[in-house]
Amino acid sequence: MPASDDEGRIALLSLVFALVAVLLVLVVVSASAVHLQRKRLYAVADAAAADAADAVDERRYYAQGGGLLDGAVPLTDASVRASVAAYLATADPAVRGLAVDPATGTPDGRTAEVVLTANLQPPFAAFVPAAFAGGVPARVTSRATARLR
Repeated sequence: MPASDDEGRIALLSLVFALVAVLLVLVVVSASAVHLQRKRLYAVADAAAADAADAVDERRYYAQGGGLLDGAVPLTDASVRASVAAYLATADPAVRGLAVDPATGTPDGRTAEVVLTANLQPPFAAFVPAAFAGGVPARVTSRATARLR
């Protein structure tokens, strides 16, 4: 029986297919991990904003005679930043490399706006160190207003 020209090519094709399949799995797992880290970052920002929304600036509150701003707690940039810093100091860090962006504060004196940044790390970034040396940068914003009745 004469030798076929296809000998050995099936093994090579199977090896290439397996390599592509493993690469696809690694990419999907890394993208999912980064997405979950981003969701955790949003959760931390939401909780910090909710905590900062009721961080009344006492000087401003008493300067108004103990009044509220249209039913909302009066806030300042300093009171929001201090509340966020205190919250992050006591909270379990869900995301490594978490930082408070300078844009954190209050745009209108009633709403706490929290901006957090982090570098999210894909789990398989060690295989491609040049592409993800510092991680994937993420920036999230959350807003909250405390209304009193």
